[in-house]
Amino acid sequence: MNKIAITKSASQQALWFLIVGASAALVHFLVLVSIVSFTVITPAWANVMAFLVAFVVSFLGHFYLTFRQSDRYFGQDTYNSESAKHKSWHHSLPTLVKWFASSAAGFIANQGLFLLGLNWFGERYYMLIWLIVTGVITIMTFALGKLWAFK
Repeated sequence: MNKIAITKSASQQALWFLIVGASAALVHFLVLVSIVSFTVITPAWANVMAFLVAFVVSFLGHFYLTFRQSDRYFGQDTYNSESAKHKSWHHSLPTLVKWFASSAAGFIANQGLFLLGLNWFGERYYMLIWLIVTGVITIMTFALGKLWAFK
């Protein structure tokens, strides 16, 4: 059984990180705005809920696209079998935990800066504050993902 050896250049990996990250950020933003717009939940708590939804998008995208973990465990001929799918999740649990820790650290920094911005500028600017803070935290999350979680 031959292992699939897909090596991505740093620029390809960065591009996938941006695509997946932008998708997760868009999901985060849309969930945040939806919760604030259609419920009585404050932006600070809505941001926590939106993070949890976006985390799923982020993990799956980075696992299968950016950092291509499935290729480490399976040959091309076994990837679609049920046992291979089971092994994929069994082997991915440590990566999931590390990525959650990385994402949680990023979110804690994000939430701290978000709350600071809300206190300084007011809740009516929550969208702009969220966009600025998310841009700042993205670099940290990439480094944690590349150098630790998906290594």
